[in-house]
Amino acid sequence: MIINRLFNVANDRNKTLQERIFSVIPAIGLLAMFLLIFIGIIVQDDIVNTIIIAAFLLVFSIIVTLTIKKRKVQTGATIIAAVLILFILPAAFIFGGGIYGGSPVWFVFGFAYVGMTVEGKRKYVLLGVGVITTALAYYIAFHFPQYVAEHTVEAAHFDSFSSVVIVSVLMTVMILFQTQIYKSENRLIEKQKQEIEELGQSKTRFFSSVSHEIRTPLDSILGSNELILRNANSPEVSENAQNIKSASKILLSLINDVLDMSKLESGKMEIVPAEYDLAVLLSETVNLIWEEASRKGLAFYVDIDRTIPRKLKGDDVRIEQILMNLISNAIKYTNEGSVKLTVKGRIKEGNQVLVSFSIEDTGMGIKRDSMPYLFDEFKRVNIEQTKGINGTGLGLAIVKQLTSAMNGDIQVNSIYTKGSTFTVTIPQEIVKAEPIGDMAIETLRKREASQFYRQSFEAPTCRILIVDDNLMNRLVTAKLLKDTKMVIDQSDSGQDCISRCADIEYDCIFMDYEMPEMDGIECLRQIRSQVGGMCRETPVIVTTAYSSADDQAVYRAAGFDGYLLKPISGEMLENTLLRVLPAEKIHRTSPTYIDPEEEKLLSARERLPILVTTESACDLPKEMIEKLRIPTIPLYIKTKNGVFLDGVEVETEGVLKYMREGGTEDLSADIPSVQEYEDFFASHLSDAENIIHISMSGKAGGAYHAALEAAGSFDKVTVVDSESLSSGIGILVLQAIKLCREGKSVQDCVAALNSIKKRIHTSFLIDTIDYLIRMGRIKRRTGGMSRIFMMKPAILFRDGRGTLGRMMIGPATKTRKAYVEDQLTHYAPIDRKLLFITHSDLSTSEIEDIRRWVANIMTFDEIIVQKESASMAAIHGSGAFGLLYMLAENETHG
Repeated sequence: MIINRLFNVANDRNKTLQERIFSVIPAIGLLAMFLLIFIGIIVQDDIVNTIIIAAFLLVFSIIVTLTIKKRKVQTGATIIAAVLILFILPAAFIFGGGIYGGSPVWFVFGFAYVGMTVEGKRKYVLLGVGVITTALAYYIAFHFPQYVAEHTVEAAHFDSFSSVVIVSVLMTVMILFQTQIYKSENRLIEKQKQEIEELGQSKTRFFSSVSHEIRTPLDSILGSNELILRNANSPEVSENAQNIKSASKILLSLINDVLDMSKLESGKMEIVPAEYDLAVLLSETVNLIWEEASRKGLAFYVDIDRTIPRKLKGDDVRIEQILMNLISNAIKYTNEGSVKLTVKGRIKEGNQVLVSFSIEDTGMGIKRDSMPYLFDEFKRVNIEQTKGINGTGLGLAIVKQLTSAMNGDIQVNSIYTKGSTFTVTIPQEIVKAEPIGDMAIETLRKREASQFYRQSFEAPTCRILIVDDNLMNRLVTAKLLKDTKMVIDQSDSGQDCISRCADIEYDCIFMDYEMPEMDGIECLRQIRSQVGGMCRETPVIVTTAYSSADDQAVYRAAGFDGYLLKPISGEMLENTLLRVLPAEKIHRTSPTYIDPEEEKLLSARERLPILVTTESACDLPKEMIEKLRIPTIPLYIKTKNGVFLDGVEVETEGVLKYMREGGTEDLSADIPSVQEYEDFFASHLSDAENIIHISMSGKAGGAYHAALEAAGSFDKVTVVDSESLSSGIGILVLQAIKLCREGKSVQDCVAALNSIKKRIHTSFLIDTIDYLIRMGRIKRRTGGMSRIFMMKPAILFRDGRGTLGRMMIGPATKTRKAYVEDQLTHYAPIDRKLLFITHSDLSTSEIEDIRRWVANIMTFDEIIVQKESASMAAIHGSGAFGLLYMLAENETHG
């Protein structure tokens, strides 16, 4: 009966799980205490022991009742456990016969009780305290047996037997109770899971029904509207119909998003491969989206790999949906600048091609802490910046799931406030190897005609004058500038212009060059010399149909502030006004008209599959850096006079001069910030699909760690720790470029580089021991002794850390020769393809000596003599040089 009541409590859903456990297990504990009293009476335990247990039984009963009533379960459980561990069990052991009774078994019960009722850190604290009190009780019983109550043999056996039976029964009941609770919870979870699945199915049916009910009338609306558009005979009717069409498309897009998400969740979204023409797919996508970009005044570029196969097999409908979602998002979150679609292809084995679609924008970007939630359903990041932007928050979630369904991959690179790049890569089957060529390009070029004008600024307080004898020219110019809200006056002759300038101050004058009676040059001369005139300092822009170099020289000599070549566009007028009008009177509204001639549809520069970047400390020749297109981020040189960019604002000679003048103590090299690395990576991702950044040793400075943190903002930036300095970094950079040119993937390149860097031998002979003192390897008080004996340390980089290889003793020539012999004989076998002799400020004759010593030992295919960067010179000081090379394959530093 009692057991059943306990199990009924376990199933009481009106109580929390904690309350249900606490309602039963303490009750079992109280029952155990009652049984302890009963056993104590039978075996004639010390009366003090029996009274103590009885008193605590009463106190515990009150605590349990109040705890459940006040719903302070953990407080009550902790109090009872503490009293049990600290007082009752040790007392029962001492006064109950010690090991010659049943008390040891009750210690087991006490630990089980704590483990089942107390939660959090306090549980482990109490268990630890329990171990200590138990050990203390046993210690007293062993060393001070006189304090332990004695049992007869019969009483000891009865006490032990009854305790084993009772504790076993009680612990079995406790375990059964907890098992019952967990089974009950599992049944509840299974039931809730089933209800959620049924709810999901109901949601899918609901969305399908709603979609059908909305699409049916929407189809009629769009069809009827199309008829209105075809037969519209007034601009107003056409504009209204176009607005209906745009709104209907937005509504249809929202319905599609919700329905597709529902299908993806339920697993009913099917990928249906079919043969398609990539050129047609791209043309349709661009045609659909171009107008949206144009309405916002955004430039829209398309860059297509001309070698990619044109006829492919895949789900072109879903690919177009992915592109539409990504490009629409890019346009939606970009207020000025451009959006660019790049399409690349990489042929794979098995008649397949990896098609890569990249959508790059100059919009608001994405915060780093928002990245993990980017593809969540109904989730919008950067909420404070995206207020007022329509959308369901499903677009990227759909893109992610559709891409995965087609065995593709999506990556994101973004810098907050500067823009984002989404890259989707999807494998497709090649139907016909014919390349897409220029056919699709020409189709897309036709969209240039749809680029339109939108004013780039407003200046309602500005007043300008248009001077032209041709009425139509004046009217067209005035209408082109109407939306800028400037006050626009018109004059039909030079004489009328001069009369106006006597009384009115204009902010700008557009002057026709060829007018009857008085041409533009004469009119300008009189304006500039007009006594009391209001426009003697006003910018005057000549408008002309003459464009030869001689004509332009005439205009400059006459004193015009600029010239515009007819025919004149709105963009030309506005760009000129933005240059000459007072900045405080201008309010910028949007980018100006996009000129197809100046803003080419297709980017001319080919993007590299992988771009290798590094830091200025790589110590490679400048001509090699330029030839191989190796972007470098400069380190900093810090002095008491300020902070300077390595190789940009300060060179090696300047650093060494500063050191010679006593600036050694306050001179140091510093690294770029994480933000600077992010800006560096973002600026070069437009040049390549991926970036591999080779950084200086992570154990020799923080550059690697800063670069690695910055790379976390991009999916396509990988940072490699070179575990080296100076030209050792440069050697790894050259190896990385070689791997990239062999067509290796990013993963393969990184794997190979991590192996290659173990073979790079980086060492320097330092002319003074100041380097080791600054590194903390030599104490300052020993420095004087080292200088007396002309000690010169040879520093070897091993596993990313600089170590003292050897200490050379003697004059410069002797130690340098010994260093060369040591470096070229001790570390054999050496890869003889390339040797760097990198130095801070050696003379030509000193370098020739080193070359001769090297040639006497071995020959190299190529020897590069390189002056080290300012940042490295700040570390090594004057007179330093190093031999840097690679060990032969399968050889590494031990």
